Amino acid sequence: RVETIDGFSAHADRGEILAWLRNFKRPPRHTWVVHGEPPAAAALAAALRDELRWEADVATDGESVKL
Repeated sequence: RVETIDGFSAHADRGEILAWLRNFKRPPRHTWVVHGEPPAAAALAAALRDELRWEADVATDGESVKL
């Protein structure tokens, strides 16, 4: 017998991520999106810039960032 349980996920969707980030008292200096397919990652970075006015980019494979 196979049972399906809908609604459980370890991943938040775009709306849930943005809702969580809106609770930050101040934004980070820069946000790097490091997960997801390239079009989805680019869309999330754009939403961070457009909706939250944060500096945000999608990390590229092999890229190094000085923190």
